Amino acid sequence: KAKKVLALRVDPESPESFMLRPKRRRWVNERYTRWVKSQPCACCGKQADDPHHLIGHGQGGMGTKAHDLFVLPLCRTHHNELHADTVAFEEKYGSQLEL
Repeated sequence: KAKKVLALRVDPESPESFMLRPKRRRWVNERYTRWVKSQPCACCGKQADDPHHLIGHGQGGMGTKAHDLFVLPLCRTHHNELHADTVAFEEKYGSQLEL
């Protein structure tokens, strides 16, 4: 049986939905990212030390990153490898979305 990790609650009519140009807000959940960090690396199975926010699947725009929901556990070696060359990393290990 799968263990429940996170319970999400969605506001169907958030205040931003009534604004003409709402400021983008990232969903941040430190408890969830701590849990992801405690999982094995998605590439090698060693202890992950960082929750990696998926690249190219964020809110778009300069200086933005994906919500905390879109993270995967990586050890420092694979995290550095991914940031050095995302295309080469995905060719070697598969899409970030599938890891």
